[in-house]
Amino acid sequence: MKTKAKSIEECQTLFEIEVTKETLDKAFEDVYDEIIKVANIPGFRVGRAPKELVKKRYEKSAKEEVLKRLIPEAYKRALEDHGIAPITLPEISDVQLEEGKSLIFKARTETRPKFKLKNYKGIRIEKKKIAVKDGDVDKTLDNLREANAKYVGIENRQLQFGDYAVSDLDCFVEGKPIHKKRENLWVYVDKDSITPQLCEKMTGMAKGEERDIDVALPENYPDKTLAGKPARYHISLKEIKMKVLPNLDDEFAKDLNKDSLEILKKEVSKELENRMRLGAEVDMENQLLNKIMDDNVFDVPPSFVARQLSYMVEDAKRRLAEKGFKKDDLDKRGKELAGKFKNDASRQVRLLFILDEIASLEGI
Repeated sequence: MKTKAKSIEECQTLFEIEVTKETLDKAFEDVYDEIIKVANIPGFRVGRAPKELVKKRYEKSAKEEVLKRLIPEAYKRALEDHGIAPITLPEISDVQLEEGKSLIFKARTETRPKFKLKNYKGIRIEKKKIAVKDGDVDKTLDNLREANAKYVGIENRQLQFGDYAVSDLDCFVEGKPIHKKRENLWVYVDKDSITPQLCEKMTGMAKGEERDIDVALPENYPDKTLAGKPARYHISLKEIKMKVLPNLDDEFAKDLNKDSLEILKKEVSKELENRMRLGAEVDMENQLLNKIMDDNVFDVPPSFVARQLSYMVEDAKRRLAEKGFKKDDLDKRGKELAGKFKNDASRQVRLLFILDEIASLEGI
């Protein structure tokens, strides 16, 4: 058997493999002998049909079986001959198979990147200083108040900015609904909302009132095919709610199972300090890994990059879907996202091999 191995770009090896005529002839003989034993040919008892007739009738099946036996064996020997450890299954191509001649084919496989790890010890990095400020504590307390807010029904006035409108809502573009009817939808009536015109025209509504409102959908509407188009909303206002924040006092602290506001503030400060410390550790780790990767640049297997890129794109599409983007729009964004994440995907794969090499060198 003859084999040639040629390294090509991006951690790939191309083998040119030739199996001798003698080996091929023997494989055909073995296969045809096995077929003869079970071949059911009219006019002949099983196992008694002439070999030439069997060859004529079962030539295609015999070739498939010969390839199934010889290609894996020849490929394995080629790997051993050239000392190559593949990390993917081979792609077989350019198969030349004819009885009485040699079997010739090519096999392309991906291999581990070859690199000598540099500069992964003694790296200097910066540690962020940790300091919890009063403003940080105050902001967290405000968030806790928001999370524990109560929503009180309003009966004696009309809807105004700052209220929550509990509504049934339909939206039509060119007379056709663009989504299923939304029932009991909470709409925060705010000038800075995604649909400020809608919110403005909702003000003044009374509980139980129905109203048709004509507005243009915002340019940043999730479905780009509808962005900017004239739309009609049919709104049925079922309730008006006002958010009421709890007072920042000992009673509020007790509602959170703390003995006093002072104790709550101390625990918030301690939790913020722990988060900052964890963030500083993550930042140092990122500094370290980035410096190692900057000093160790090499090609990585394309199939690994493709898998990582696919994961990153699908994860991004999932998060966009949670924000209301439709499937058609997400599919259109696939190519854009792939271009955006390609370098990051390659970098993540390179980091995988770097960390694996460090583990090997350090006996981890």
